[in-house]
Amino acid sequence: MLVFCVGGQVKLKDLISFGDEQFQKGDYYYATKLYEQAIAMDSLTVDLHWKQAETQRAYKNYAEAAKWYAKVYAEDPEQVYPNALIYYALMVKQTGDYTQALGLFKKAYKAAATFPDEFAYIKAKQEIKSTEFAIKSIVRSPEPILPMPDSINSFDAEFGHLFKNGVFYFSSLKADSINTNEEVYTKYYRTRTYTADFDSSKKTYSSPKQWEQLSIPERSTGNGSFDDQGWYYYSICNDKGYNYQCKIARFKQEHGNTRIDTLPGIINMEGANTTNPCWVRLKNGKSYLFFSSDREGGKGGMDIWMAGIKANGTFDTPKNLAAINSIEHDITPWMDVDSNRLYFSSPWHYGYGGYDVFESNLQDKMQFTKPKNVGRPINSPANDLYFFRQADSIFVSSNRLGSKSKKNPTCCSDIYYGRIERPSIIPPPPDSIPSDSNRIEFPVALYFRNDYPNPKSYAKKSNVPYDILYMDYVTARKGYLDSVSDKNGLAEFFTNKVDRGYSVLLMLYDSVRNELARGNSVQLFARGYASPLNVTQYNVNLTQRRISSVQRFFLEYQQGALKDLLSKNKAISLDIVEVPLGEFAANQNTSDNLQDKAASVYSVAASIERKVEILYMTRIQHQNLQQITAEPLVQQDELKEGSSITKRISLRHDASELTLSEVKFSQEGLTYEMKSMAENESEIVFTFTPIFTGKHASCYADLYFEDIKEPLRVYFTFLKK
Repeated sequence: MLVFCVGGQVKLKDLISFGDEQFQKGDYYYATKLYEQAIAMDSLTVDLHWKQAETQRAYKNYAEAAKWYAKVYAEDPEQVYPNALIYYALMVKQTGDYTQALGLFKKAYKAAATFPDEFAYIKAKQEIKSTEFAIKSIVRSPEPILPMPDSINSFDAEFGHLFKNGVFYFSSLKADSINTNEEVYTKYYRTRTYTADFDSSKKTYSSPKQWEQLSIPERSTGNGSFDDQGWYYYSICNDKGYNYQCKIARFKQEHGNTRIDTLPGIINMEGANTTNPCWVRLKNGKSYLFFSSDREGGKGGMDIWMAGIKANGTFDTPKNLAAINSIEHDITPWMDVDSNRLYFSSPWHYGYGGYDVFESNLQDKMQFTKPKNVGRPINSPANDLYFFRQADSIFVSSNRLGSKSKKNPTCCSDIYYGRIERPSIIPPPPDSIPSDSNRIEFPVALYFRNDYPNPKSYAKKSNVPYDILYMDYVTARKGYLDSVSDKNGLAEFFTNKVDRGYSVLLMLYDSVRNELARGNSVQLFARGYASPLNVTQYNVNLTQRRISSVQRFFLEYQQGALKDLLSKNKAISLDIVEVPLGEFAANQNTSDNLQDKAASVYSVAASIERKVEILYMTRIQHQNLQQITAEPLVQQDELKEGSSITKRISLRHDASELTLSEVKFSQEGLTYEMKSMAENESEIVFTFTPIFTGKHASCYADLYFEDIKEPLRVYFTFLKK
């Protein structure tokens, strides 16, 4: 037991003062022991409980920190410590108890609602969604990642940096003098860079050696990245307890001479903390330095920055990677040139607790995509940092449960490694709709013979799939051509419309199959048309039969492959949603004289009206953080031309807070409002004046929601009174 005594008497104020001093130095373990003694003398002072909670959080003892924050929250009805509840929730999340954490975040969100600009409200709002993500996420791989051998990992903290030429480079936080019976937290702790040789035949590492040339008295060194000229970029840090103030330097040894240069002010901005260098030459042939810094111009805390390196070795002005940075710390960038993907760690984006590893794809014009959590087992409820890959192995540094420790099980980071799974012979479906479908232009028009399928019938469904109807239509092509005078025009119709429509349908089928295989549901919006040869009710049923034949095609094509996917995964569905009134959208000037079949049956003008249009495709990604459905998807009504109308859409969702970010309407003049109706239920009210074409008006709205990638589409159709 640590005891602070004066004249043989333990004085409460001195214990507290000395505990505060140790906390400021970063000696958190010693501070917890001093506060523990003070609390034993005065167990009712909320201020002491707050100090103990803050110190346990800094010490990364999540369970103990949660216990003390809970006490402060219960004992502080006046909210002298307004962040007690949000930190209580954060610590519970880092123990892995996501269900309890979610409840606490919701409580913190409501408690802080009157202060929407404060940290507690902003963080609680983000963490509700983040914790929902953690609860819903599926473990990516059944194989756990493993700790590096004891020759690398120790009871202190280790952080991996890179492999090069059979040498493993890492840094370790070690005391200058270590008592083997106890963890030592003193001001003499320094982070140093170490190397260990890897014996590929024995699969073993040599004993680590400190890189003496990088060691500077009373300074810490860490991080690291080589360029293609032999320069080693690394961080040199001044210690204020464990609060580092770092700059980036580079080291090179050549012809027996050693050079160490501190990077210029364009990188090491005066007064900023600049660290985590990662040098890379991208596929465009240009060299860049990625790093993290709290320099001016960022979003908050440490941000990821990127600076181009010119041919003469000087640097371009660093660019803030705003697409991936957050209001909290974004650190330890590592760029994988093979995949064109940037990895980094952050506690802000949706994750499992603390710092998680995220990935972002580098696109054209040096733009990065929205960060995506790399999932478990790489990430955990604890802090996961310094991700990098070497060949088919990945490495991450983490203080997760199972790391080496003597007192606090999550005090110190170890280095973990795992193998990257190679794809099977048939690769899994891509994360987005395949490139072929990106070339699909909706609507996809599919054409039919006159009165097909099931001629002279009032049935609403057909048992004939569209591919059979298409082949029948192609077989009848000669008879159609022989029946008209404009043979060239009709021949072009068959080639450019009928054949092309079927070709695009096959591409769309592949996209639907890939989405279902990935575990996503698919909705296809379709409208049927008929030439004006028959009475309205007959044509209504005919258009429904045509849509039915398209549905049968999707379920029966390729020996029912889609039906098999649907039967194996009951959570997914394939729905074809009819958008009505297509029978009124047909050109009413087309001949309806059955005695003149050349004009009313065989002509291009008549043929082009007999179709089904697949208007749009949406996918429902069941592994999304938030799920949302709209009802009804299609509404129809009768209306006088020029009249304004109000329509309502009901939304059901499982989000704690649903935010409508944008509505794209297919015509001008829309006003809308979304309001909450009940928990997980909202309503959107639309007001607009439909624009008629003949007897018919049709329009749609695409609804975009925050944190939901795919928009919802709803249709409105009107028949003129």
